[in-house]
This record gives sequence, C-alpha cells and structure tokens, in this order.
Amino acid sequence: MEQRDKFTILYVDDEDSNLNIFKNTFRREYNVLIANSAQKGLEMLKNEHIDLILTDQRMPDMDGVSFLKHTLDSFPELNRILITGYTDFDALRTAINEAKIFQYIQKPWKEDQLRNVIDKALEIYQLRQENQSLNNQLLDKNKELEKINAELLEFDKLKTEFLSLISHEIRTPLNGIMGSVDLLKQDMAAEGSNSISTLIYILETSVNRLEKFLLSAERITQLKAGNYDIRIETHSPKEFFNEVFTRRIEDIHCKGCTVKTKFDNVSGFTADKNLATFCLNEIIDNALKFSPPKSQIEIYCYQNENWVVFEVNDEGSGFPEKTLRNPFQLFASDGHSDQQIGLSLALVKLIMDSHNGKIEIDNNKNGGAMVKLFFQKA
Repeated sequence: MEQRDKFTILYVDDEDSNLNIFKNTFRREYNVLIANSAQKGLEMLKNEHIDLILTDQRMPDMDGVSFLKHTLDSFPELNRILITGYTDFDALRTAINEAKIFQYIQKPWKEDQLRNVIDKALEIYQLRQENQSLNNQLLDKNKELEKINAELLEFDKLKTEFLSLISHEIRTPLNGIMGSVDLLKQDMAAEGSNSISTLIYILETSVNRLEKFLLSAERITQLKAGNYDIRIETHSPKEFFNEVFTRRIEDIHCKGCTVKTKFDNVSGFTADKNLATFCLNEIIDNALKFSPPKSQIEIYCYQNENWVVFEVNDEGSGFPEKTLRNPFQLFASDGHSDQQIGLSLALVKLIMDSHNGKIEIDNNKNGGAMVKLFFQKA
C-alpha cells in the first residue's frame, strides 16, 4: 500500500522481546509505537495520533480483549487486531462481538501474513477517514447552500417589497398626470389644435405604458405574497374571448392586421375573470406588437384532455433563443426581439400557476411566435 506518510500503529504486549521483534520487523514501513501494558497503551492513545491498534491477548492486569473494549468509546474509528498464542474460543468470540476486532492472528505470526492484515486494516481505515471527510465537506456545503437559499429568499422578499413600493410611490403622481391629460384633451377638442393633440397622444401613450407596468408590478407582488383574492368562476370561452377582443379592435385596425379565429365546440373553463382577461389580453397585445403591418394573427380555442386551450399565433420575428430557454424569468426580456425589461410573460406564468393551469411558448416552423394558455375545464 503506497502512502506519502507512514501510518502510526500501536502494539501492546507484556513481553519486551515480542515488542522488539515487532518493531524491528515493521519500523521501515510504519511508525511503530510499543507499550508493555494495557494501561500504558491507553495512555499512548490519549497522547499520540494512532491509526491502528494491535495487542497480545494474554497480559497481566488487563488482557487484550479488555484493552480493546476500553478503546471503543474514545477511538471507535480505529481498526483492532488481536494476537494470541492460544486457541481461546471464548476470548475470540468476545473480541469479535464486543471489542469489534478487525481480525485475529495466532502466534507465532508470519511476517508476510501479518503485514497483509495490517495493510488491509489501514486501507479500510483510510477509506473510512476519507469518506468521513467527504461527508463533513458535504455537510459544510449543505450549510452553505442553506445560507444561500435563505439569502435568496430574503432577496426575493426585498424584490417583492421594492415592486410594491415603487408601484405605490409612482401611482399618486401618475393619477395627477392622467387627470391633467383628460382635461387637456377636452380643451384641445374644443380648440382643434393638431400639434398639441399629437403631443397629448404621446403623453397619453407613455402614461398608459407606465400604468400597465404598475398594474403588472402590483399583481406580481400580490400573487407572490398570496394576497390576491382569486375568485374562480365558470366562463364561456367564446363570450370571454369576444369581450377581450372587442377592446383590441381599434389597435388591430391601426396596425392593419387581420385576425383569424376558430372555436371548436368547447365546454366552459374556470378562472378568475380579471386575471384570465389580463393573460389573454397580454398574449394578443404581444402578438399585435411584434407582428408586421398587414400580417395575420390566428387565435384558436379548443379542448385538450382536461384543458381549454387558447392558442395565439403571429407572423413576427418569433421568440429569441434566450427567451425560449428561460421564458418566465422575472425582469427578463418580455419576448420576441424586444430589448426592454418586461414583466408580462412572468406575470402570465404566475397567474396560470395560481389557476393550476399552464402556459407554453414556441416558435412556428414557418416563422412567428406561438403562445398557448391552458385553463382547467369546468
């Protein structure tokens, strides 16, 4: 057995001649310590680092088995070898059952045989030590991981609180801006100034975008904190879709897109109306946003096992590969080729999870993006 440093082995025997023979035989391979009594052997174990214990059985005051039994509590990891010149089966049975010996050797021992037993005992001891070291490292890593997880949970809590804070702090001045815009629009309608009307349109569009961000931030914080009162009701898929679609007719007309719809004979589905409306509206809004002018958007509704599925396809650039790998990460790009930081896909995922539903995204073979919303059948 190859070792950089010598193992230290302790041999206990009341006969000095036996001690000297043992030490002279094995001193080149091991660091050999000897003791001529069991009591001296116990003292050496307390004061020296020892890797293996060997002892003779027949000794005055304390025999070898009793000595080995005394070492169990303080040094359970060490292997023990009993050397005896007698066929004392009772002593051997006690040694095996109570002293936990590794092996016993009969006198007169043969050098090669004893060396093999010692090497095997040390090899097993070393493997046990390495295994314990690995277990300790694993425990340390687990503690580090627990600490990191706790820090991540705290960070997530702070992030949620931050979203709630910015939503609260921005909403008050935002309400003032929106009120002022409404008053200006009324005045401009009376005076008929096109240039100022254009500026008002830009201001209104920006305010609407900020309002949408705040609404998303509030819903994310409420859902993650479990503070949103979800009201599950049964809805007709076609009536639900028509209500959402009616609000987007003007936007679709301005973009010059056409919308193809197909509704199979599907049963009702269950959802919180406000949250489900937000999800479908977001998916249609993204499809419209990233579709080329005068392109076609396809919207299907069908049943699939226990699901009612809304599927939206567009003819845009599709989702980038990075988004497909991790589509629902909070604060990641909100899809397609847009580089702005968004919340829409992450929020839709939270909403679908809260309904025990799911969302799937992919790119179509012929180009464009595909998004599916899976709601529970009624």
